[in-house]
Amino acid sequence: MPKITLCAALMMCGVCNAYAQSSVTLYGRVAAGLDFVTNVATPTGQSKNNFRFGSNQYGYSWFGLKGDENLGGGLHAVFKLESLFTSGTGQIPPNSIFTRDAYVGLADDKYGSIWFGQAMSLTDETGWYIDPLAEQVGIGVGNFAFGRAWGPRSNVVTYNSPAWAGFSFRVQNGFGNQAGNFRGDRQFSVSAQYTLTNFAAYGVYEEIRDVNGHFSDLYTASQEYMVGATYQLGAVKFYTGYQQLFSSGQDTVATPFNPHAATRSQQVWVGASYQATSALALQTAWYHGNVNHGGGQGNLGAIAATYNLSKRTFLYLTVGAMFNGESSAFPVETADSQPLPGHNQQGGYFGIMHFF
Repeated sequence: MPKITLCAALMMCGVCNAYAQSSVTLYGRVAAGLDFVTNVATPTGQSKNNFRFGSNQYGYSWFGLKGDENLGGGLHAVFKLESLFTSGTGQIPPNSIFTRDAYVGLADDKYGSIWFGQAMSLTDETGWYIDPLAEQVGIGVGNFAFGRAWGPRSNVVTYNSPAWAGFSFRVQNGFGNQAGNFRGDRQFSVSAQYTLTNFAAYGVYEEIRDVNGHFSDLYTASQEYMVGATYQLGAVKFYTGYQQLFSSGQDTVATPFNPHAATRSQQVWVGASYQATSALALQTAWYHGNVNHGGGQGNLGAIAATYNLSKRTFLYLTVGAMFNGESSAFPVETADSQPLPGHNQQGGYFGIMHFF
């Protein structure tokens, strides 16, 4: 079924171009490399190292179609269809396609744009702006929140404002589509950003409810606040940020990522990037996380580098070390290969990414 859907989408691309009523672009990127993680917990209670193929550690591979039709008077019809895939296997997620974006909407030069359909979360976008490592999948701002901010939001209406003197905002509301239960599976978020010369500030709030309309899981059904700022000084860009997750004390359940049924997680970070040459860029960051109810705390340090071979191809290298508290088991790579509680972990990956 996904293959049939993709073929239909590509045929649609050809039809649109034939009538010359809109511009349609096929685009994407592919990332692949090698990865190494130490002290991975095994089912037998031991710790083992893991040297493996790395498909998405630096960033996900994806492909997509996006279109724009000029309706006149500054008004445009727009759509976007975008899907993840795994470079190591060539597969897309089972029984799904266009897993990131699948929306259609209108965009106006003066009043902004509105989209109807699945779209990436506002927290995902904000995290990318304020993470010194550009929100890498393996190591970065996602580690202490197990990727809570990432990914698409389904059945949403998204409004994107134009910029007024450096200020802009976005609003996203997701419907649970349950009869008689408006709060069930409902999502809501709002974000804002302000830029002034070399300074930029960002903030976002999001709530995701479970099927019963409750905040029952700290990392999947909860409230999230995230703020941060960047400052460009010559070839160096400085970053700082703060994130807090909340769930309901009376509703929160224990999960493998939250065995103590913690109801609050906090994270702060600082870092910098340096454009050493036109091709070489360096990044460094330090993240600190703390979880209540015995969830523990940890510190993550990381350094990274990218080297552009061309405008569309670059090599990447990232290494990090996670220092866990006595009761915590945060992984050095987000939501993957956790260590035993209280064990430190090191990891790193290198590879190549190409855009098309």
